[in-house]
Amino acid sequence: MNLSDLSIRNPVFAWMLMVSLMVFGWIGFHRMGVSQLPDVDFPVVNVTANWENAAPDVMETQVAATLEDAVASVEGIRTITSTSRLGATTVSIEFDLKRGIDSAVQDVQSHISQASKDLPKDMDPPIIQKVNPEDQPIMWLALSATPGSNVTLSEICRYIIAPARRFIDGPGGGQRHSRRLCRSEPAGLA
Repeated sequence: MNLSDLSIRNPVFAWMLMVSLMVFGWIGFHRMGVSQLPDVDFPVVNVTANWENAAPDVMETQVAATLEDAVASVEGIRTITSTSRLGATTVSIEFDLKRGIDSAVQDVQSHISQASKDLPKDMDPPIIQKVNPEDQPIMWLALSATPGSNVTLSEICRYIIAPARRFIDGPGGGQRHSRRLCRSEPAGLA
């Protein structure tokens, strides 16, 4: 005897079963936790390799390509991107959300250690770090002016831009972050 035969012979049972499913569904729906901005930890691993005074194209062909090939066989990779500049290269590996970051770091570390024999001998060992993209700033603000006018830039930042941030809602607005915002650097470095 299946559920349809039992429901046809006992219509009261069918109604009670249907009402109880609706009641428990309604209770479960209202007790379910919903967050407008859930905290999601993106599994991203960065591999940084430094080789003093090496040209960017050398860093790309001899270091970045070797590191990318080494980690390409790690399970659960979504994307691999690399950036090469004078004396340094960074390989960023993004994994699927279901992949655990700690096991991903271990897998990347083991693949990098196996490929270290193919890297140039006189370079520093690669540094492997897990990174949370949410920790990065969402906006950078830079001001520039002609040399000798840093005082006016500092005043513009301190007295116009920083007070305007107080009207922004959320954790980024307000007084406590305005000191980092108004840091002035020498004109030659900016």
